[in-house]
Amino acid sequence: MVRTKFLPVLVAAGAVMAAGCSSSDDGASTHAEPSTPAEPGATSIPTTTPATTEPVATTSAAPITTTSTTSTTTTTVPGSIEDVRLNELQVIGSHNSYHLAAEGALREGLFAIAPEFAADLDYTHRPLTEQLDRFGIRQFEIDVHADPEGGHYSRRMGNGVVGLPVESGIPELDEPGFKVLHIQDFDFRATCSTLIACLEEIEAWSTTHPAHVPLHVMIEIKTETVEEIADDAGFGLPDLGVEWTVPIPTTAELLTDLENEVLAVFDRSRIITPDDVRGAYDTLPEAIDADGWPTLGESRGKVMVSLLDRGASADLYRAGAPGLEGRLFFTHADPGAPDAAVVRFDDPIGDADAIADALAAGYLVRTRSDDDDTPDGDTAMRDAALAGGAQYVSTDVYEDVGRGFVVRLPGDAVVRCNPVTASDLCVNAELAE
Repeated sequence: MVRTKFLPVLVAAGAVMAAGCSSSDDGASTHAEPSTPAEPGATSIPTTTPATTEPVATTSAAPITTTSTTSTTTTTVPGSIEDVRLNELQVIGSHNSYHLAAEGALREGLFAIAPEFAADLDYTHRPLTEQLDRFGIRQFEIDVHADPEGGHYSRRMGNGVVGLPVESGIPELDEPGFKVLHIQDFDFRATCSTLIACLEEIEAWSTTHPAHVPLHVMIEIKTETVEEIADDAGFGLPDLGVEWTVPIPTTAELLTDLENEVLAVFDRSRIITPDDVRGAYDTLPEAIDADGWPTLGESRGKVMVSLLDRGASADLYRAGAPGLEGRLFFTHADPGAPDAAVVRFDDPIGDADAIADALAAGYLVRTRSDDDDTPDGDTAMRDAALAGGAQYVSTDVYEDVGRGFVVRLPGDAVVRCNPVTASDLCVNAELAE
């Protein structure tokens, strides 16, 4: 996602967020000493087909009971924590999860040309595995650029402006497939350079932690030119005599390629899809209202993937499948739309009413706990995001990076019972991975 304001970020030791807990004490994770992130050096698979299962009878996240009767006794077995629905949970996510700040002469050149914009880009994330292990991140956001022929992003033209080699020297960038970077030519450093590499890292961690709560990977397809990005950021791009790399437009074929890359890493049985939620209903909102989300027990060890795009790419993806029939990904739709299941409201304060309405409708909500305008030490946005009940609270400061606050769940828990949507069945002390 393109950033328009962001304060410089320096990686430092983790700290614990002081926030209230909605239930009993959460378990805390243990953090190791920091390490410095480093920049790293498809097979066509059929798309999914709609599920044919009939709607099930359960209608809410209320405790599930099983009753057995004999001639003399009746025994009722209460539901367990595994019967909690996914919308009853809350986790922390990372924003632009792959991002590494520019270095050396290129960083200096960016600050010389557009100092405020350069400051927005001056932040670094931990590798994805470290985010999962040390900081309990359970939702990722990954920007991808289509590269069906390979080599489209092998050259970094901004390097040439400051006298550095333009060739990346990363062999993976020469191969066909979606590349992971924030902005072509000058904000391109990433902890994993291809979508496949990022997903393989997540999959490897998932395989060794099979009881984890479901991970949510949010993907944004980038198509903006350097000139458009400069205009959006409000600075004039000087004529540097450079032919900037132009992103490849999104097509239906490329969206199928994107699904196939995910399926090349994750088996279909490990992915929660729109068909899994909709069942035999016509739309996702109908299914969620009637049967709710899958349970925690049904979802452990799995991932779900959604498209952050709200414009032309999303329209193209839902074309011919308004309820995402047969699609692998969820979309970030408008509430009430046939494909509405995951919704996004970036401002937990200004969008508080919309978030409350979306939660009441059963949607999964993603919001942010901080953004480019958040002053150092100001926790109002963070506190509103956590208390407001969005299931995914996305941040750039899951550790102490010198901004005067961090964003964590109480006790460094990786998941907690949602303060707004959780039923009595959800008990923090019983939420374990």
